[in-house]
Amino acid sequence: MTYNTMDDILAANEASHTRFHAATASLSEAQLQFRPEAGRWTIGEIAEHVAIVNDGFLRITHKLLRQAEAAGKPARAVLDLGPILPPSAGEQNSPKFSAPERVHPTGTLTLADAFAKMRETLDGFAAIQSRIEATDLSEETFPHPAFGPFNAYQWMILLGEHQDRHRLQIEDVKAAAGFPA
Repeated sequence: MTYNTMDDILAANEASHTRFHAATASLSEAQLQFRPEAGRWTIGEIAEHVAIVNDGFLRITHKLLRQAEAAGKPARAVLDLGPILPPSAGEQNSPKFSAPERVHPTGTLTLADAFAKMRETLDGFAAIQSRIEATDLSEETFPHPAFGPFNAYQWMILLGEHQDRHRLQIEDVKAAAGFPA
């Protein structure tokens, strides 16, 4: 997908959120807590991780926005941005990434809490949309632990791609032997 406007990015993130929610909304507590094998996260833990990471994406974007505003960078007319993750990253057998400890699930968020936190993040992006649209965020960067420096646009795009990647992991957990009916 090519993102030409902030509306494109925010719409893609909303669509990703809807897909993620649909993959988890009707699950029982036993299904949310099912661990397919030692060392793998449960669906509940995946949802908590996504909520934590999404919040981080918003905080990073705020930081980069403040920096760009302070530098007085005028808005870009067209973003013309593509996907952030490698094409294979959304596939079931794509390489696994090790999440930094700071974004590991703690077991303290319920699924409802995780979704409330995800919604707050999406609403937070909508709240700063006009500021983002008035500023060029392409030069201010913050390092991603696996991919290197990303600008604010890339962090915003990554939010939806990250959610979709974990939605596929949820589907994998649901297809695992022993998943509760």
